[in-house]
Amino acid sequence: MSNKTTTNLDELIEQERRRASERIARLKRAAAAEQRRIDGKVVDLLRDQSPDLYDRLSQEAADALEAEKAKRSRRAKKAASSSGSVNDGTASQTVDPESEEAAAWNG
Repeated sequence: MSNKTTTNLDELIEQERRRASERIARLKRAAAAEQRRIDGKVVDLLRDQSPDLYDRLSQEAADALEAEKAKRSRRAKKAASSSGSVNDGTASQTVDPESEEAAAWNG
């Protein structure tokens, strides 16, 4: 094949790949939107049919989100403080205050 034919073929292949990629993206967005509608309906049914369970799960979800937010905040503060410090070549040890346990020092 000539160089011009190869170039045209490559362009056609690339064009078809873009079309396919765009179609796949549209299908994924549609599927995600449908899943959000289903999830919303499940929440409505749960709220109507089992209000106690809905309240308990809502509280658990809120607590989990708050814990994730606090964890991100701790990581961001840690990253900000460590980026501002100068590494002098000595090893440092960090302790997560939530998992810190009192242990006897055997010095």
